[in-house]
Amino acid sequence: MTPCPACHAAISKPAFRGPPRSFRRCRSCGTLFDTEPPTPEEVKALYEGKDYFVKDDAEGADELWGYADDYLADRDFIEAKFDRVLAHVEKYVAPGRLLDVGAGPGFLVAAAKRRGWDASGLDFNEWAAQYARDELGLDVRVGDLAAGAFAGEQFDAVTLMDVVEHVSDPDDLVGRVAEIVKPGGVVALLTPDAGSRVSRLLGRRWPEVRRPGEHMVLFSVRGLSATLARHGFAAAGWHSIGKTAPVATLLADVTPVAPRWSNKLRDVVGERSIGKRVVELDPRTKFVLYARRVETPVAVPTAGPVRVSRKP
Repeated sequence: MTPCPACHAAISKPAFRGPPRSFRRCRSCGTLFDTEPPTPEEVKALYEGKDYFVKDDAEGADELWGYADDYLADRDFIEAKFDRVLAHVEKYVAPGRLLDVGAGPGFLVAAAKRRGWDASGLDFNEWAAQYARDELGLDVRVGDLAAGAFAGEQFDAVTLMDVVEHVSDPDDLVGRVAEIVKPGGVVALLTPDAGSRVSRLLGRRWPEVRRPGEHMVLFSVRGLSATLARHGFAAAGWHSIGKTAPVATLLADVTPVAPRWSNKLRDVVGERSIGKRVVELDPRTKFVLYARRVETPVAVPTAGPVRVSRKP
C-alpha cells in the first residue's frame, strides 16, 4: 500500500473514487492523496498560458480548472489576503529577502515589496511571470526549484500560496525549500484543509477533490506539520483563511457544491447591487501554516501546532 505522502503512515482507506480522480485518506493524519497522480508532462500542461488565470469565455469560466473568475480583476482582494499572511510572517522574522514559489502574476510579491521586503517570485506559467515583470515591474522568473532556480541563494522567508497541493512529491518540494531558507527563517504555506469538518462533510462534493489532475495531496494541518518537520521546520502556528469578494463571485465559487440553489441565487442576484456587495466567506476549508527553520532536528508532531490568532 502506498504510504501517506504527508506523515508516511502506511495505513489509509479509500475516500473517493472517480470521476475524475480517486483519493485515499490517511488514517493517521487525515491527509487525502491521489492514488494515480498525473505524469510530470501532464502536470506542466495544466498550468500553461493565460487561460489558467483569466477565462476568456463564459463556458471556460465554469470549469473546475484554474481560476473560475478573473484573477487579475480580484487583485485588490487577493493582495489584502496576502497582506494578512505577511503580517503573520513578520511576527517571526523581520522583512528581508523573500521568495514566493508559485507566484502567478506576482500579487504576493507586490504586497511584500510594499511592506519593505526584497521580494522575488517563481512560477511555471510564462504568461503569468511575464505579466508580473512587464505590468507590475516585479522580479518573477519562469521555472521551479527542482530545476535549480535560485539554487545557492538564501531567503529569510519563502511563501507557497496554493502550491503544495499541486505536487505529487511534497517531500521533494519542501526539501528544496529547506535548502534556501536561512536558519531562523520562515516558510508560510496556504493550502486546502482536508482535515476540516466542512471538507469532510462535503466529501466528494468538495471542489478541491474535483479538479482533474491539479490537486494530488490535500493536507491536514497535522500532515503538513509532519512533512515540514522532516526537513527541519518547526510549526509555529496556523489559521483558517477564507475569501473576500463580491457576492456574485462567491456564489460562482460554491456552484460545484450545490449547483441547483447556487444557480438560482446567481440568477436572482444578477446585476443587482447585492451581487456587487463585498463580503468575506470562510468555510474553514483552507489554512495557512507558518514554520521556522531550525538547526536541531524536529520531532514529527503527534498533534497539530498551536493555533494562532485569526487577525494579524
